[in-house]
Amino acid sequence: MGNITVSDNVISEIAYRSICSVYGVEPDDKEFKKVRKNISVERTPEDNVILNIKLEVPYGENIVEFSKKVMKAISENVTQMTEKVVEAVNVIVVGVSEREFNKAS
Repeated sequence: MGNITVSDNVISEIAYRSICSVYGVEPDDKEFKKVRKNISVERTPEDNVILNIKLEVPYGENIVEFSKKVMKAISENVTQMTEKVVEAVNVIVVGVSEREFNKAS
């Protein structure tokens, strides 16, 4: 047959849409799109995936629990859609957002 290669851009887009689902925003939300620039994808020698995400946590949320939700959503979606092993999802909390979100439960 042939080879199937999943680009880092595709993995980054899956991660972005996963983050949107946790925040409860649409992927085309202009104000939220800046998050897309804060996603980086690394590959291990075994072609496993490591994602580094910088984001703001909504004010009033438990930072650790919210970050774990983001990590879980990204890991599950990337694995399910690409069959790649997600070795790690690293969340770097860079601030607290005052914006109201429709957070998913």
